Amino acid sequence: MHAVNVAELGLAPGATPAELGAALRDHTLARALLQVIGVHGGAASAARPA
Repeated sequence: MHAVNVAELGLAPGATPAELGAALRDHTLARALLQVIGVHGGAASAARPA
């Protein structure tokens, strides 16, 4: 996830990943990585009667 300082990066629809990376490098304010950790079934399975 990137926070950027512009509303649009101004890339053409056929822009390459390299062009996107350069645009993000020039306009990034902050970056974050989200990691989801869970257990199969989770809390929903505990709420169901056996």
